[in-house]
Amino acid sequence: GFAGLCTAFLLAKDKKEFEKAVVAGLKNDTLCVIIFAFLLAGVLSQELRQSGLIQGLTWLVTELGLSAGFLPLVGFIICALISTACGTSNGAIVAVLPVLLPVATTVGANPAVVVGAIVSGAIFGDNLAPISDTTIASALTQGAEVRDVVRTRLPYSLIAGVVSAVLFVIIGFRTSEAVTLPELVDASYAKTLIMLVIPVIMIILKGWNLIGTLIVCDLVGFVLCLVFGFIEPAKMVDAAGPIGAGLTGMLNVICFSFFMFALLEMLTRSGVFDIMLGKLHNASKTPRQAELVTILICFVGSVAIGAASITILFVGPLVRKLLETHNIERTRGSNLMDGISTGFAGLVPYIPVCLNAVSLAIASGVVGESFSFLDFIPYNFQSIMLIVLFTLSAITGVGRRFDKPQAAK
Repeated sequence: GFAGLCTAFLLAKDKKEFEKAVVAGLKNDTLCVIIFAFLLAGVLSQELRQSGLIQGLTWLVTELGLSAGFLPLVGFIICALISTACGTSNGAIVAVLPVLLPVATTVGANPAVVVGAIVSGAIFGDNLAPISDTTIASALTQGAEVRDVVRTRLPYSLIAGVVSAVLFVIIGFRTSEAVTLPELVDASYAKTLIMLVIPVIMIILKGWNLIGTLIVCDLVGFVLCLVFGFIEPAKMVDAAGPIGAGLTGMLNVICFSFFMFALLEMLTRSGVFDIMLGKLHNASKTPRQAELVTILICFVGSVAIGAASITILFVGPLVRKLLETHNIERTRGSNLMDGISTGFAGLVPYIPVCLNAVSLAIASGVVGESFSFLDFIPYNFQSIMLIVLFTLSAITGVGRRFDKPQAAK
């Protein structure tokens, strides 16, 4: 982002206008909402993680005493719940993989299948969670409400999730030995499941804007953590506590957002967007072509940028202009961007999701140094299904809706 800004400065003919463009980009209303939303979502994510909810969810699933054949499904479900509740794919992978993978291999499960299942579950929540950075970015760049985006995205996520779950059961029993799963977590963590009320509140709240909803959920999280003793009062305000860690943990994406919106203003004022939009319009004569171009843009952005949320921030304004010309509903553009970008986030080897999964698997000692993304990507069914479903949806038109004429105007 910094290099891009410096390059833009060198290319600018009028340096005074360059400064005005930077300031204008930072005044963008969407940027302001994104910053506050990321900060509040970061705090909420840390509340859910530090409360012990991860251990509680692990206890809930493993308490069922499932065999090794079900372990890929267990990993998928746990990560799906964690990533949906906490809004982070990498957080779910970091929390679950070091715990579940050693146990899985000990009882005879295929480690590549288990890693693929864990990554699939992480992608499920990253794509669907209302507090996920990709969900927030995809909604706001299209001018859509987060709750409407989650509601319309749910069928795609559930279909992909159900198909993935069935495949993990089939593949799990074909590659694993039927051995009883030992208990992983103390039953005292069961009470942390009360924290699951927070993501439910986010979805059912109606008539609230995103900032207000996140503040309410943060406050509910504080109260639950203190009342049930999940987090000590002193730790709550500590630098490593949910507030400190939550705020500082989002600084990277916020800093990039500053640079990105400044650069977007440059692209707008220089006419680059108009040129790109004109060329894309030539290949987007119909709503179907416009949506397929959107998918292509997100694919190229994912490969070039290497991060789902940043890809969405970059291509979002362009996608909005492209789909608006065909009066396509704003949630549709949001869902197409998020589905494709998060799908490729679990398949591109140098994106953090894949890097974390491979590095943690090797660090666990249960797989060799030769273990790579090629081992688990064939079993990352959620990512594959998201890409397939949204591409088929764009081709067939299933799920495509149009704004009312007044709203479009």
